[in-house]
Amino acid sequence: MNDESMHGLKSYCRLLINLVLLALVTQSCVGHSPEDTAVAVSDRAQLHKAELRGEDFILRVYYRFDKLGAPLRIYLEGDGRAWLTKTRASRNPSPKNPVGLYLAAQEHKGNVMYIARPCQYISFEKNPNCEYPYWTDKRFASEVIDSVSAVIDTGKKKAGAEKLEIVGFSGGGAVAILVAARRSDVSGIRTVAGNLDHRVWTQYHEVDPLRGSLNAADVAEEVAHIPQVHYVGSEDENVGRYVAESFRSRVGRDNCIKIEMVKGANHSIGWEQAWPDLIAVAIPDCR
Repeated sequence: MNDESMHGLKSYCRLLINLVLLALVTQSCVGHSPEDTAVAVSDRAQLHKAELRGEDFILRVYYRFDKLGAPLRIYLEGDGRAWLTKTRASRNPSPKNPVGLYLAAQEHKGNVMYIARPCQYISFEKNPNCEYPYWTDKRFASEVIDSVSAVIDTGKKKAGAEKLEIVGFSGGGAVAILVAARRSDVSGIRTVAGNLDHRVWTQYHEVDPLRGSLNAADVAEEVAHIPQVHYVGSEDENVGRYVAESFRSRVGRDNCIKIEMVKGANHSIGWEQAWPDLIAVAIPDCR
C-alpha cells in the first residue's frame, strides 16, 4: 500500500471514530431527561424525594432533615422550560438545567428542602390543574404562591423548624419574595438571578406582560424588614442588575437589603461553582 492510500485509510478511520463518538454523545443527550437529571443530582446529595400536596397543586420536593428543630433552608426552582420560542409555550416546564436543585445539593448538613414549581416533574394526570398559563402568564399567580407556601408548611412541620430562610433562583426569586410577604417565620431571603420586578423585565425584553401574575416589587415594602441579599450575574443578559435595583427602589429602606454582583456568572451558569462561598456569607444585619 502506497503512502497516499495509507493516508486515505487513516482519514477514513478518523471519520468513522468521530461519527461513533458523535452518535454516543447524541444518544446520551437524548436519554438525559429532566427527571433523570433531578434524580442524579438528588441522589448524589443524598436528598429524599417526595410529592406533596399544596392547595391546587402537587409539588416535587427533595429534602434532608438532619437536625430536628434547626432552621430550615428552602430552595425554590426557576421557571424551567416555559417557552420553546417567543410565541410558543412549552408543553412541559420541567427544567433541563435545575439550577435551584444544584444549589440545594451544595448543602451538606442541616435542614434543607428544594421545591420545584407547579407542573414541573409531576405528571399532568396527578396535577389536573396544570395548564400552560401556570408556567407562562400565571407563573406567579396567587394560587401558585399559596401552593408553595402550603408545601413549606409541611416541610417546616416535618423538620420541627421554627424559622426558615428562602433561596429562590430566577422566577423562584419572585416566588420567594411573594411567599415571604405572606408569612411571619422567614428570617432571611436570598435570590439568585431573581426576577424581582417582572413588569420592568418584560418591558426591557419587549415581550408581553405577565398579566396573570403577582409582581414581587409590589410587596417590596412588606418584606423590607427581612434580611435579604440578591445575587446578580455579571454576564446575565436575561435578568440583569436593573431588575434588582428596581425592586430595591420599592423597598423604602436599605439597611436590610444588599445586591451582590457575581463575576463571571450568567443567568444559569456559574452559580453552582460560586454557591459554597456565597452561602457561607451572612445575610445583612438589619440592626
